[in-house]
Amino acid sequence: MKKREIDAVATALADPENVERTAEEVAAAAIQALDDVRSRTHRLAVVGQIQYGPQEPVHTVVLGPFSSPLLLDSEEKFRAVLERPCTDAREPGRGLAWDPKRKVGQGRFMLAPLFAKPLDAWDFYRGDTVAEEVVEAVAALPRGIQPACLCGLKHVPPCRWCRQAVELHCPLHEPGAEIHRCTAAA
Repeated sequence: MKKREIDAVATALADPENVERTAEEVAAAAIQALDDVRSRTHRLAVVGQIQYGPQEPVHTVVLGPFSSPLLLDSEEKFRAVLERPCTDAREPGRGLAWDPKRKVGQGRFMLAPLFAKPLDAWDFYRGDTVAEEVVEAVAALPRGIQPACLCGLKHVPPCRWCRQAVELHCPLHEPGAEIHRCTAAA
């Protein structure tokens, strides 16, 4: 166990209110304290595929959670962990190379960040700063955006699929006009 895990459990066990709690409640508080610490530090999983022979089905397995040497709160930190030669998760992943008991089969693995909720996964790869910038940019857009006027265009461009001349209709001044429906594009 890591020092921060031991400290979290020790703090939960040293709580003066434990005198009034049952043994089960004290145990639950200690386990919860350990889970809270590990939810931030044990963020790696090993995702692997194993197969006994070429005709056998491929089975997908997940091992973990494993602790990470860095606090995984961004994709950049996850990539930094992958560049390190040794993590707690690599050795069990290497154990998927073949069945050590029967000395047959083959397997492969990769490390993946581990999340408790789907939103955490989206936030991890999206990054909160990008999301905030997008929200600010959308909020700054004018509310009454109209289509562009095409009335002044003299050139009639050909359809890019059937190469026929396409009659332009201004979406601003002729919104219900017939548009070219190319059959060659299908």
